[in-house]
Amino acid sequence: MYARRGAGAMAGSERIRTPHGHVVVETDGETVRRISLKRGTARTEASSALAADLRRYLTGEAVTFSRYDVDYESYTPFERSVLEATREIPWGETRTYGEIAAAIGKPGAARAVGQALGKNRTCIVVPCHRVVATNGLGGFTGGLQWKRDLLALEGSLP
Repeated sequence: MYARRGAGAMAGSERIRTPHGHVVVETDGETVRRISLKRGTARTEASSALAADLRRYLTGEAVTFSRYDVDYESYTPFERSVLEATREIPWGETRTYGEIAAAIGKPGAARAVGQALGKNRTCIVVPCHRVVATNGLGGFTGGLQWKRDLLALEGSLP
């Protein structure tokens, strides 16, 4: 199952140079399948609409990624609900794992929310960096330095 929100990506894999490192984007042309955050520099420059939006975002511009479809096919219904709720968090704001759990009608499932977010393959488009622990950052599949960088970029580093 895919979340249908509109088109805008080139099929295949692209690397995007950013001030924070490089981003690898994988799509099938319509649906974002994976976004990987890397340190170091990219050898190629991407040209899709998604790549342009990611570049703008990573230079500090408030960009919404809601027009891009996300591949939710391999997620459980619970994981999908976590990712969809996380996708609704606006630029510059954060939510706790417990707040996401409550938002999806599963109060007390904060740990399970964290586990679901750990499976997110489409970071930034599904902004799991915006979900934090009540006592700190929590985790992030791209690494805590990326999480700090992204939250600082948005002005919401706790």
